[in-house]
Amino acid sequence: MHDEDIFLRSNKGFAYLCVAPCILFSAAVWFTPNSAGIVIAHTFQVYFSILLFYLSLRVWSLIDNFDGRYSKELKMIAIAPALLAFLGVLLTLYLNPAWGIGFLMVGFYLFRFVRISFLIFQDLSISYLDLFNRISIILCICLVLIFTYWLNPYSNPIEIYI
Repeated sequence: MHDEDIFLRSNKGFAYLCVAPCILFSAAVWFTPNSAGIVIAHTFQVYFSILLFYLSLRVWSLIDNFDGRYSKELKMIAIAPALLAFLGVLLTLYLNPAWGIGFLMVGFYLFRFVRISFLIFQDLSISYLDLFNRISIILCICLVLIFTYWLNPYSNPIEIYI
């Protein structure tokens, strides 16, 4: 087995392990009482923000691996998740959680298309791009589930913030 295959498998495993709590939290809000669901939804947003900050630092650490060829592009790609997380937290704190999750949902969905704009993605293998697409789709679905939870008219968890 080649080193590239082992590295890809370990990255896939790590990515899916990092995404697993998001899947658990986004499903758990629908099967818990309203008071516990609110705590779980907030925990999801905290975990998702930490995940975005980690992604930002991980991309920032890749700048040295490309010998300065894509340093400007990698810096721009690294700033986007941190900025998304920071603005999502601000909207949650100053408006309500639905605005914060909604912003994260739209911003993260648009961030999926960053590979169209930057040349660095032409140097990556198709396996890594496939992993990027799968993980981002899973996270977008989790964000949609949490956003729907906040706007659920039957349990109406957002009423404590309005």
